[in-house]
Amino acid sequence: MSHTSRVNRLLGVAVLCAALTSCTAEIPGPPPKPVPTTSPRIDKPRNVSAFDPCKALPTDGSQWFLKPPTVPPAIENPGVCGYTFGTLKVHVSIDEFEYDEVKKSNPNGHQGEIDGHTTWFACDTDASTLDCGVWAAVGYARTLTITTQDPRADESWLLRMRTMLVTHVLDRLPKSS
Repeated sequence: MSHTSRVNRLLGVAVLCAALTSCTAEIPGPPPKPVPTTSPRIDKPRNVSAFDPCKALPTDGSQWFLKPPTVPPAIENPGVCGYTFGTLKVHVSIDEFEYDEVKKSNPNGHQGEIDGHTTWFACDTDASTLDCGVWAAVGYARTLTITTQDPRADESWLLRMRTMLVTHVLDRLPKSS
């Protein structure tokens, strides 16, 4: 076989490959939908080993959204600190459970994201008070939990308050190395 004939054959194969590639490069129709994951987003895993829930929120009035507490913060259950700001009661803790467990326990909530952390918001109402919580995934089987109760508040006000509270605490939790 001559050199020219080999070059022509290789050139033919190259043209055929290019033609086949161009035919398969574009797939008609809408783009594929992303596959949902069940894993929470944790862009900045937090070091929660030295977390003190009674030092998680400001008590000196330094944050515009919180006046000084009317009752000093106190441990109410192991690892849970209770704050009282007038009629607003707040509980803060780091819980040892998976974020997905929160969603199962509070099916009427909604998901959001705060500072790179998947966050779940939910409220329950009874005749006397509105009881709302926010849970942020901060590490493997670690969830920052902030619950709020206020007999005078509505759900939209408590949503804004919970967002500010969880943002404040996340800003102060050190990142894991």
